[in-house]
Amino acid sequence: MKSLYISALTLLAISTTASAQFVVTPKEGEPTVVNGNISFSAQGEEWSVGESFNPDLELSKIASISLSPKEESAKVGDYFYSDGSYSSTLDESKKPIGIVFYVGNPSVNDAALRAAFPGCVHGLVLALKDTKCEWQEDYSGFEDEADMTVGEWIEDNTDYVSIATRSVSMTSVFNQIMGFNNTKGIDKFNDSEYGWDYEVIVGNKISSPVSSTPAPTSTSGWYVPSIKEVSLFVSGAIDGNIDDLGYESEPDNANVVLINEKLKNVAGSTLINGVYWSSTEYSVGQAYTVQSANGLVMSTSKGGSNNLRPVLAF
Repeated sequence: MKSLYISALTLLAISTTASAQFVVTPKEGEPTVVNGNISFSAQGEEWSVGESFNPDLELSKIASISLSPKEESAKVGDYFYSDGSYSSTLDESKKPIGIVFYVGNPSVNDAALRAAFPGCVHGLVLALKDTKCEWQEDYSGFEDEADMTVGEWIEDNTDYVSIATRSVSMTSVFNQIMGFNNTKGIDKFNDSEYGWDYEVIVGNKISSPVSSTPAPTSTSGWYVPSIKEVSLFVSGAIDGNIDDLGYESEPDNANVVLINEKLKNVAGSTLINGVYWSSTEYSVGQAYTVQSANGLVMSTSKGGSNNLRPVLAF
């Protein structure tokens, strides 16, 4: 562990600032772990560290300030807890709220997620339960009245990217993690003049399976996964196009097998099974789904009753 000793810092001729997790060890008393910035003035006469530590504590009373040991990275299949922590084996002293199904930065293509939660760059978590619902109320009536998709309305009336695509190219939203953007756009639609008669039901149903497992404040909060995210929790990360999955004799559902084994250990959870809605729209009358038995990506009538399982970014 690299230590930053006060005796050295007081000799600096310029201000020193860093941002990380630190262990502040006083000469008397217990060490304190703090997150945030640590800064010293030119001669070390003034200093502050994080937001939870007393910045008025005299430098002469501090033995050392050390970088905290780096936290072990999350892994697919880890249990994710209500305090924002995670572990490979179930910690009975904590409350599990989901299972990690993707490790990596989920905000690379989702500008809305990146702007709202810049710290959520570690991965994605799947909720412990499903709910079952249709995708949209009276979608044919919406077509007759508005002559557009929900995605087109979002593109024309909000700052969010359209949730609709028929393109399955690698550069389209079909192959991108966009669920946070999609859910925020759907929320705007549901709050509009069209929302009463033509509600996008998946947007208002995400609270049902997670009512007893609120998301930690350090996360994005629960949202409806995009088609790429549904494919991720079913099939796992792949180098190619998710449109190619589900056609071989060997099912493309490796993550389902892994996650279901983990879910069996959590009381009250439900196993992944059946067809799952995404927040990605195909047309006025259809939205994308994934068959969890084999990983096949499909466009499905919005009037069908399929499973919905929320996700969050952390």
